[in-house]
Amino acid sequence: MAEDQGVNGDFWNDQATALLTKFNWEKLGDSNIDLANEEKGKSGVDGIFTYVDSLKRSITEAVIVESKRYKTDSFSSSSLQSWITILDKKLTNLKNSEDLQEKFPVLTDIPLRTGVIVIWFHNFKEYFSFKSTFESYQTGVKISRKNQGSNKIYVLENDAILRLASLQLSIKELNDESGDKFQFYYPSVDLHPAKRSKTLNINYMFSKFILGDFTDKDSIENKVVFYFGGLSIESFQRLKHALVTFSYLDDDKPLIIYTYHRDDEEFRKVKPEVIKLFKEHLELREMEILGDLPKFMRS
Repeated sequence: MAEDQGVNGDFWNDQATALLTKFNWEKLGDSNIDLANEEKGKSGVDGIFTYVDSLKRSITEAVIVESKRYKTDSFSSSSLQSWITILDKKLTNLKNSEDLQEKFPVLTDIPLRTGVIVIWFHNFKEYFSFKSTFESYQTGVKISRKNQGSNKIYVLENDAILRLASLQLSIKELNDESGDKFQFYYPSVDLHPAKRSKTLNINYMFSKFILGDFTDKDSIENKVVFYFGGLSIESFQRLKHALVTFSYLDDDKPLIIYTYHRDDEEFRKVKPEVIKLFKEHLELREMEILGDLPKFMRS
């Protein structure tokens, strides 16, 4: 079979859940459930989650998550297109479902307009050569014109999954140092005030940088940037410009920048200039590069 079924499929669903709940997404009910939709039929979903989005207003969002486990040589562009088309239809048919709201009353006043496909290519050694092909598949996906703008569907695959897992390991490091004080920082946007939260929203998951802060054991506030961009001096200049735009930098507070990519030889050459760019309060740390799923997901 193209997709692993039974135990393997359920196992991956549990692993995807383990990742999302680490970022304070809350799972509703069980996995692999059938729900009556507006067309008087059934829509099967792998999982329904809610999270509080603090980007503009603290609004709770509901998300349908579909978990897929595949081999690269069993995957095609039509597979991705089919999944997205089906998930798009599920969102449309379930958002006003009385059956869904009876089972989960919390959804009565919560918008259901977001879907996430979490796909793990378990022959991950072959994934690296397959990645550019997968990206071309994503570019070619078409969404029904009827639903354009109303539903949003995101795809998390190996790179994005491992990046989030690495982020979680770095957050654990900070929480161990601070006594569980780390929070994500959501900048002021469109006249909405800045907010702090332990929940990571869906847009932040795909961002080139993620902001946060914590108060250390000496009662000093530390600024934190998880940076997923390039390591050239020009890249760090762009990062600093963005941080200044968000009024995030503070000369009186320590700044920790976690870098994700590796280019040790080239970065060594420009590292002193990066430190000068952010002045003397900067501490550079590296995020862990994972070759496989971490223990907290596998267990």
